[in-house]
Amino acid sequence: MHLPRSILSKSKPAFASNLNQGPPLSSARVISRNTQTQLRDHIVVRGSYSNDENGHESVSNYFSHIVSSSIATGDAASESAALNTPLPKSDFGKFVHFFRQASPYISGHRDRTFVIVIPGNVSSDRALLHSALSDVALLHGLGVNLVVVAGVQNQIDHLLRERKMVPRYMAGYRITDRETMKVIIEAAGEVRTQCEQSLSKGPFIPMIRRHTKGEKEIHFEPALTVVSGNYIASKRRGIVNGTDYGLTGEVRFVMKDAIRKQLDLGNIVLLNNLGFTAGGEVLNCSTHDVGLAAAVGLNADKLFTLHLDDVVRLGLPAWLPVSDAQKMLLERVEGLLTGDQMDVLRSSLDVVQASGPASFIPTDSPDTAPSVSASVLSLPKDQIMANVDIWRASGFPMAVSSCVLACTRGVKRAHLVDARLDGGLILELYSRDGVGIMISGDFYEGIRKAVLSDVDDVQALLLPLEKEGVLVKRSRHELEAMMKDFIVIERENKVLGCAMLLPLGQTDDGVSVAEVGAFCVNPVFRGSGRGDSMLDYVEQEARRMGIRRLVLLTTRTADWFEQREFLFQGKAFTSKLLPEARRLKINPARNSQLYVKELATFDQSLAQPGKRIGF
Repeated sequence: MHLPRSILSKSKPAFASNLNQGPPLSSARVISRNTQTQLRDHIVVRGSYSNDENGHESVSNYFSHIVSSSIATGDAASESAALNTPLPKSDFGKFVHFFRQASPYISGHRDRTFVIVIPGNVSSDRALLHSALSDVALLHGLGVNLVVVAGVQNQIDHLLRERKMVPRYMAGYRITDRETMKVIIEAAGEVRTQCEQSLSKGPFIPMIRRHTKGEKEIHFEPALTVVSGNYIASKRRGIVNGTDYGLTGEVRFVMKDAIRKQLDLGNIVLLNNLGFTAGGEVLNCSTHDVGLAAAVGLNADKLFTLHLDDVVRLGLPAWLPVSDAQKMLLERVEGLLTGDQMDVLRSSLDVVQASGPASFIPTDSPDTAPSVSASVLSLPKDQIMANVDIWRASGFPMAVSSCVLACTRGVKRAHLVDARLDGGLILELYSRDGVGIMISGDFYEGIRKAVLSDVDDVQALLLPLEKEGVLVKRSRHELEAMMKDFIVIERENKVLGCAMLLPLGQTDDGVSVAEVGAFCVNPVFRGSGRGDSMLDYVEQEARRMGIRRLVLLTTRTADWFEQREFLFQGKAFTSKLLPEARRLKINPARNSQLYVKELATFDQSLAQPGKRIGF
């Protein structure tokens, strides 16, 4: 069994060390994610395994094999046979290895609230719907609070055509008359029943008898409790630019307290496209708007949206910062607006970024046009960029738009997962690198290379640590000469933190080494994640430079760095892990200790530092 060197090198008993040691924080998604592997790549490599540099199999590859090594088929007989087939003994080690690597995520996601949107183009395929709901059932078993939003757009269009009726849309919204509404209610009811049916299926008795035999007879009951109801408050969209949208609705809010009560009881809450007015009308709402309102109203930890080719065609990176998405929006709507209108839109982007998340804003009032109109641009600046109709006009798929908007309104993370990858939700959540697209705030906002004018701010940050003896004292002249090797993080023109990445050359065995030093965050801003972002940026930059080994020399405890996979290697001045020239400069009297982190070879296909998550 492989044990990290940080465990083997501890002087205290291994048992106590193992129980006290938490997972390396660099295994968390915020600081470890590679460029997205497209769906076709998963299809090509299915059934094969890839190993990391230590010879360990990729968790994503192995677990995709465990969950399913192919695209979802929905074959119940095949699934039953697969679930009842014992795991080969040769795979036991891999199985245990997966759970050990997944353990930080299992613990971290427990009791969190996730909203999962299954749009109509996914739910209309029974195999894809069943695959997604299998993931939902597993997530619930792992302790996640779940709200599922099931769309029915494709089913509605199919039923309308089947009955010789024509689906009608205007500017991305369905025009809903009373006959169409009857079809919509029928389609919503059918999909709701399918979801309840799938989530009611329990495990086969022979699978669980080994752990229950002798206690009492096992009786069937639904595996999960699914509840639905009039949780969506809506209003009519009304007449817009002369078009009467009939019974098409806009989401006002979701009944968050009622939903939260059901989640607290351990139930899965199932929502759909049906909203209800104070007057008792039933309205047809956008599934993505429902998911967005639910995620924002419940202050959900994550919003997931399943998708098909409409998102794949965009070629989005594995991590899309909200700021980058908003810049893409500006590029897309530029031809639709005048110069003055573009200036208003750009200024609203600045306000949104400066003011932080906004509360849920309905799509628009009944007299607002479903395109980028003057009435939209006359909204308060902090609401313009958060308006759904601007994103609709841009041509972005609503799967993407709703995820971006969720992040601007307080949801910490939003994820886009291809529905055709069986087990995709599990792989996205419980493997190190994930398989989808994550949208979030910019982890690297304000991080940049230092310039000479930063020297006073950097010196002010380091001075307290130099006085305490934590850092070696450096004169202003020395700092000026080293500014080219510094990275800083600033906010509103104030430097909040700094780090040095100093190339040291090669060791005797040809390994390129760089030293991380002068790592400091202003005490007022510690605990905000800025240190993690800065270290991640440093590691990315080191890989780009061809560095294979990062070293840290310190005379104090390095728990923070140990949690980020820096391994203790003993006294620095005797270590052959450092180039000789650096060893000769170490003062043995300081008794500096050496911590090392090995880096993987740089992949030229990866985005530049600050544009990806993880090294």
